[in-house]
Amino acid sequence: MAQKKNPAVDPLRAKAADMRLAQERADRRVRIVVISVVTLIVLGIAGAVGAVIWQQKSEENSARNVDATQVLGVFANGRPIIVNGNGVSSEPDPNLPTLTEYFDYSCHACADVDAVLGEDLTTWASQGYYNLEVQPVITVNMNYLKPATGASLVVAQKAPDKWIEFHHALLAYFRTQYQSGNGTVVQNLDASWKQVKQIASEVGIPEDVIATFPVNAVESYLKDSSAAWSSATYEGRDPERLGTPEFVKDHSSVVPLGSTLEATQESLKHLFAIDETSTPTTSILTEPGATPPAQSGAEESQSGETTTSSDCVSRSDGVGPTRRSHPIVICTGTAG
Repeated sequence: MAQKKNPAVDPLRAKAADMRLAQERADRRVRIVVISVVTLIVLGIAGAVGAVIWQQKSEENSARNVDATQVLGVFANGRPIIVNGNGVSSEPDPNLPTLTEYFDYSCHACADVDAVLGEDLTTWASQGYYNLEVQPVITVNMNYLKPATGASLVVAQKAPDKWIEFHHALLAYFRTQYQSGNGTVVQNLDASWKQVKQIASEVGIPEDVIATFPVNAVESYLKDSSAAWSSATYEGRDPERLGTPEFVKDHSSVVPLGSTLEATQESLKHLFAIDETSTPTTSILTEPGATPPAQSGAEESQSGETTTSSDCVSRSDGVGPTRRSHPIVICTGTAG
């Protein structure tokens, strides 16, 4: 029987087949490499995002679980921050008279007063006219108060050269939120803490200091300071109208507030013999074009977004606002 012969192999076709096979193998290797690289990149991104989230959570947990005594240091017992010719510290100059300002970082009346008088008060203290005791207490008591107060006390210790600017910036931010009726941040503890850190960064406080800001380490501090404030028997105080801001001279007598902030400014200059002709001060907050303080009074309806635990009433006893004068407003609430 004759055997069937295999057809002759076309060398060109065989070579082409080999080339296709080689190309397929090469393409497969490229796909494997691309998939591997993409997988590594995705895993790397996921790992980086996870690391950032973990770090943020770790920072938040650390900021919540702090030893208040260690964080607040010399201020842990409820004492005020002091500004005088020696800078910012916890110790007064015994050779100077003292002006104490009681306030709440979440009090819009305090923020309004600070917008007009704040820089003058700290400037005059820095020039050596008096010890300015800046004493946080509780009146309005929104969540913003807690991280703002804690951060303020930390900066007074660790970055005192930045404290004055930071203090005014904290109140200025709250003022913008109150005026816009936006309580999203100031009534949320975590959001307030993050905002306080952002404000600190904007005024140039070192990051290593900002990293030590507590979420809330001031419960005992504010309880003690508020109790001491409300129980004090200062000459000229009306116990039925206790509120912030309140100014006290030499721990003995309440400084009468004028019908307007401008009148109060002149009263303070007279009380402490401040001569601006020899030591001129110009507040950028009262330059032409600056936003005037909110002109609210007892008849004003309160925004549920921003006032939940206090009443803010006019100290001007009916004196209405004008273009150049700002009626005194105080915020009252539970003080400890």
